[in-house]
Amino acid sequence: MMRIAHPDIAISASAPDRPIDAAFDRRLLSQAVTNIIKNATEAIGAVPEAERGSPAIEVAVRQEEDEVIIDVSDTGKGFPAEGRQRLLEPYMTTREGGTGLGLAIVGKILEDHGGGIELLDNPAGRGGLVRMRIRRAGEPVGIASSLPHADRLRVPA
Repeated sequence: MMRIAHPDIAISASAPDRPIDAAFDRRLLSQAVTNIIKNATEAIGAVPEAERGSPAIEVAVRQEEDEVIIDVSDTGKGFPAEGRQRLLEPYMTTREGGTGLGLAIVGKILEDHGGGIELLDNPAGRGGLVRMRIRRAGEPVGIASSLPHADRLRVPA
């Protein structure tokens, strides 16, 4: 488990002990994960300080059959019970000043990699969990293999 410094939030990351072979565009996948972590910090910030407790974000990577699963969980305000999936639609947002494009873009990136996105409750308690899936084998779907960032990479532990 790796811990990343943040002044107010404990951020941790975990991955398997052995590498996972996966084909993906590292620039796009990095953009997707960064967006989800940014959303997680904003969700934590939306919880009143007196109720916040120990704010935390956990990023966990694992292999499940033919997919790589990236889970980002947080101790923020969580997702609404009703209309949760609508948050994946363009221009749909619950945040004041939000564009409603972030999750739609992340969903498209994952779809282009033969995967998808799920918005779940954090099983550890308060907050949300975003589950991102990409195909492990083959070329990323919808991404030309001639792009400079479309690589076959090994995800290190």
